[in-house]
Amino acid sequence: MIIKKTLLLITLLIVSSHTKCVLSLAEQFAQIGYVEIADRLQEAEAFDTLYKHFDALIIFLQENPKWAQKVYSAKERFIRSKNRYYYSTDFFGFYDESKIPTRNQISFYYSTHLHDFMLTRYPEFSQVPALVSFLESCRAIQQPYGEVFQKAADELGIGPIFSSVHGQVPILFKVVKYLSAYTPIKPHYDGTAFSLFLDSTDNQSLLLSAYKSVFTVPDFFSVVRQYQHSMLLIPGTLLAEFSIYPTPHVVMQFGNVRYATIAFAMRPYFIPQKYLFSELPSFKA
Repeated sequence: MIIKKTLLLITLLIVSSHTKCVLSLAEQFAQIGYVEIADRLQEAEAFDTLYKHFDALIIFLQENPKWAQKVYSAKERFIRSKNRYYYSTDFFGFYDESKIPTRNQISFYYSTHLHDFMLTRYPEFSQVPALVSFLESCRAIQQPYGEVFQKAADELGIGPIFSSVHGQVPILFKVVKYLSAYTPIKPHYDGTAFSLFLDSTDNQSLLLSAYKSVFTVPDFFSVVRQYQHSMLLIPGTLLAEFSIYPTPHVVMQFGNVRYATIAFAMRPYFIPQKYLFSELPSFKA
């Protein structure tokens, strides 16, 4: 796995291919729902390696239910610890939903705090190469993207939501495998400050829409990428108090296995407020 050490210098005032004019980040979120950023932080091969490690972990845990139960127990113990409050969520660890007809996916929600917690409180995990290799790949890849989130928050004038606590962005890093039987039902909003779609084995399967008061299925579109290897940044529900509304999205996939990696910027020690967002349409016939 190769990781470039020089951090990406992001210019968030970019030329939008949709409007042919220079838009601020806030305007892009409002008008098209996302900003595309060339990813010069990672080589594409890093994600290929990550998915190989993920498959190895999936096979190991499915073939060794006692270890799977131990991984689940570690996750539950972490959720009951004070560490979880830094991320303002209880989504952590391994979720095998391969046998649930309405889900048909397997995912892992990684954080550096979870990683350290697992290896400290469960030293026996260090004897499981499939788990150790996967966790180390997650740590290596997710590390540089905090600067992307901080720069986006600064551009929007809300930088202190991250920098006022511990001086860094809490990142929840998700690796997901959509199985061939996966079929979408409806779009969703992410309960995050920002979501950064880092990589996918099928970019065209991701559909999104800028926030609207009323949504219909034709509002959702696949992004035409301007860069060979790029990432998409969208706002989540945790910025609504700043009048920055979330970008809904859905994965449209039929008959193929798809891998994807997403980094979520969370708000540290934040209690989400109750907002009523626009209803989303069903994609199921």
